[in-house]
Amino acid sequence: MASAIPHLHFPVTWKSNPRIRKRKPATATATACSLSEASPLFRAAKHTVLHSTINFLLVFFTYMILLNCKFLYNWENVLWVDTFVKSGMVIGLGSGQASGMAIEYLGRQLRAGALKDLVGIPTSVVSASEAAKAGIPLGEYENSSQIDFAFDDVDIIEEGTLISVIGRRRLQGEESIIQEKLVLSIADQLVFMVKEDLYKCGLEGSIPVLVESLNWLETAEEIDDLFLGDAEVWRRPSVGHAGPLGGDFPLVTTEGHNVLDVIFTSPIASLAEVANSLEKVDGVVDHGVVSKFPDALTVQARISCCIPPHPHPKSGQNKHM
Repeated sequence: MASAIPHLHFPVTWKSNPRIRKRKPATATATACSLSEASPLFRAAKHTVLHSTINFLLVFFTYMILLNCKFLYNWENVLWVDTFVKSGMVIGLGSGQASGMAIEYLGRQLRAGALKDLVGIPTSVVSASEAAKAGIPLGEYENSSQIDFAFDDVDIIEEGTLISVIGRRRLQGEESIIQEKLVLSIADQLVFMVKEDLYKCGLEGSIPVLVESLNWLETAEEIDDLFLGDAEVWRRPSVGHAGPLGGDFPLVTTEGHNVLDVIFTSPIASLAEVANSLEKVDGVVDHGVVSKFPDALTVQARISCCIPPHPHPKSGQNKHM
């Protein structure tokens, strides 16, 4: 039996709350809002846009000027390539930033057909890698009895004598000062590249010396006595920084030698005298002093310049390293 549920109806009366304002009905017409040019808000907005535009233009033109200077700097560094390098040459490929740009430029000239039949003889693992990327065919320095032309970055160069130093850069195990100097000594023509502040008299800094690993300490002590008061002798580590003994992991070259850095604390009076003194020390295999006279010198300033060296006799001095 279904129960009937009664529905009750109560009258409901709605009263408006006087505290609530009635919303005005939206009108179809929109009110136009505009700023007067004399208003402070308009002037502030105009100033902000003008300031941002000026900043953008300053940044843009500064970037273009720096880009142009970098382009000129890179271009000037390789202009000598067109003077010395000809098709069919065997080229000694140097190591360093400027040498890397020259290698890249040679690769472009080969791809463009301006140069043909070049063979590159790398002075290091780095230059061999850069040449391979540039598409330059490579040869081995052991099999090269003739190198027509070579170029290389030098760490410092003595003004007047043009005697230079290589090997200050941290060497990897596969790189060799001996290989680099051999390629430079064989070359018929030679161009050195150096930074402007490192082309002067009274040079400072270190000279790398290759020594036999077995008795390196005795050799280091003899070199230290040789330049007592003028230089310190540190064995070069393979990684990181270490003390004078080179730490637990001293650098060993591909020929099995240690590298001693003879760090001069006073200006070097004569690189030639330093080289002659080092060659008389037992246990010294080679050093980073290069005595060969270059055919041209590129001094790397903001815009580099190519300096032909002073006339020199065609004697054995030009071929001696």
